[in-house]
Amino acid sequence: MTAPTAPRTTPAAPQTAQAAPTRSQAAPTAPRTTPAAPQVAPTGSQAAPTAPHVTPAAPAPAAAAVSRFRAPAHSEQVTGRGTAVAVQRAGTGQLAEARLLFPLAPEPGAHQSRVEVMAEALRDALTEAAADLATVRVEARGDRAVVAVRTFADDVAATRARIRDCLDTGRPHQARRVREAAGRVARRLAAAEAVPAYLARSHFLAAVFGPHPYGRAATAADAAGVDGAQTAALLHSTPAARRHSVLVGPHPAGELLAQAAALLPRTTTAPHDRAAAPRPPAPAPGPRRTVLHPATPQTLLRLGALVPGRGHDDYPALQLAALMLGGYYASRLTLVLREREGLAYAPRAVLDPLGGDAVLTVEADVRHDGAARALTLIAEETRRLADGAFSAQELRNAQNYAVGSMAMACSSRSGLASTYAAVLASALPASWPARYEDKLRALTAADVARAAAAHLAAPALTGAVVAPAALEGLPPTAPQAT
Repeated sequence: MTAPTAPRTTPAAPQTAQAAPTRSQAAPTAPRTTPAAPQVAPTGSQAAPTAPHVTPAAPAPAAAAVSRFRAPAHSEQVTGRGTAVAVQRAGTGQLAEARLLFPLAPEPGAHQSRVEVMAEALRDALTEAAADLATVRVEARGDRAVVAVRTFADDVAATRARIRDCLDTGRPHQARRVREAAGRVARRLAAAEAVPAYLARSHFLAAVFGPHPYGRAATAADAAGVDGAQTAALLHSTPAARRHSVLVGPHPAGELLAQAAALLPRTTTAPHDRAAAPRPPAPAPGPRRTVLHPATPQTLLRLGALVPGRGHDDYPALQLAALMLGGYYASRLTLVLREREGLAYAPRAVLDPLGGDAVLTVEADVRHDGAARALTLIAEETRRLADGAFSAQELRNAQNYAVGSMAMACSSRSGLASTYAAVLASALPASWPARYEDKLRALTAADVARAAAAHLAAPALTGAVVAPAALEGLPPTAPQAT
């Protein structure tokens, strides 16, 4: 009779353990004690009430508070060469991250080509100067150049001295160096100019910015003619007061701030300060154009508009709308274009601050026979967002993703330094990240719908399509001269 008894006792233990999965230490103990009762009363009439008493404990973890993003404390110093920002961040490694920000004023003509060549020459000169002490990158955009430096914390002073000496003596703008940099950039652009993605991007920028300097993409022909005088004028095209340096490392904040301030280069002996360039024109609907490229393996859709930048009151709501549209894997474009229709693999919507504004880009590389259908679906989803046709959970998901992305970016020294540089490039204070979560969490569905209606609804989106042929449902074909 002992053999049948064991099976009756053994199943009882898993039932109790499953009912209380959240108990950290008590869960293993309860199954050993509880089975004793069924052996005495095998009918189950007395044991049945036991399970309901344990089950209510399971929902308790759902009430846990949402974790908050906490921006680290920073130190700041305004000098005659710009503003220095420092953050003490402990960690397992003894590395320090520095960022040197140069705002760039857009000039008429081949502005983007000059930016490309200037960045190439600057990277070459600073890499040579830092040598074995640090790794150096230069991230250049139409509105800014950011020098990113990674070195050991004990080598910060020596690295800073080399970089500043390189900039102060004008080595990035030496004629030979710029000529060689221009040649490399021109060769890369010449290879890229026939690529469908390059065509899509260049026509997209022209549609969004029109005659503004940002609307003229870099070309091989323009890059080949850039000289040192032009790169020097570009790097020093804005007042020194708008430059920033950021240093994040393990050393005391006061020491880091002093090194960050010393990293800022001196003002040039012949300053190139000039009046601020005119801002890009106000966004206007269309016209969209189709660019023919017979060899493109997919039809490339690039839609977007010029929208408010980080400093505008609408930006937080617009960021949430863009996220819900195509900012992460569970976004509407992924669920509709990829999962439901099978038209595109990785559609997305990106909000990209540039100068005082931002560029909204909706991208999808789709099957040729589904391009017109994809345009219709994008219009439908943007209209639904503008109409407020989204759930409270969808809004919370976007808020959590936005806050989580910022927290993740600030979780490392490198990400933290880059985050501050991006914020400062938008002419915002270094304290901006500390207040941003509150702005995001305070937004209502009505706020997001209003921002989507004002800036994101598809009829207001211009753009370009690269397709192998003029298919039905696509925008008019662009003239061959363009």
